[in-house]
Amino acid sequence: MRGLSSPRTFSIAIAVLLVAVAIGILLKTRADFHRAPLYAGTPVVPPKFAPDAVLTNQDGRPAHVFGAAAPATFLFFGYTHCPDACSLALASLGRAYRMLPPALAARIRIVFVSVDPERDVPAVMKRYVAAFDAPIAGLTGSRAQLKPVWDDYGVTVDPSSKEISHGDAIYAIDATQHVILIYPPEVQARDLASDAAKMLSP
Repeated sequence: MRGLSSPRTFSIAIAVLLVAVAIGILLKTRADFHRAPLYAGTPVVPPKFAPDAVLTNQDGRPAHVFGAAAPATFLFFGYTHCPDACSLALASLGRAYRMLPPALAARIRIVFVSVDPERDVPAVMKRYVAAFDAPIAGLTGSRAQLKPVWDDYGVTVDPSSKEISHGDAIYAIDATQHVILIYPPEVQARDLASDAAKMLSP
């Protein structure tokens, strides 16, 4: 009788151990979920790798889309003659920047990439981005230089009309150079600021 009960006892012990491990994993998963930041932006699942590129900034100098000192980047595609969405998006990004404590603001990068290179020469870009009271990198270049960047982010540009048709999402890119969130151009500045702070938290 004792010889038969020993394997059974061992099986019960294994079963109890497996249940305990499963409960532990479940509790850890739930705890991780509650610790995960809840963002105002729409999550990109899975996050999409964001390629870098070298274009021309508003000072006429070569500039990367990403900066080594900025672990959070907010990227928007538009043009200086845009009648509505572009100025709306950049105004929100500028306000969000000013809402952040200086130590956090210094760690984000706001990038505006032109979809109208014929008109958006560096001097024009410089005047335009200066109006939003934030250090915005206004990047332009030739159409041949910009087209691969548009394609990398799925931005379709139709320059056939006076008001250029183009994608109007704001992309939030993390320190691993992945797009993790997107926003419409009419996003509230406080939501951008809140998400930026969460992206930069340890």
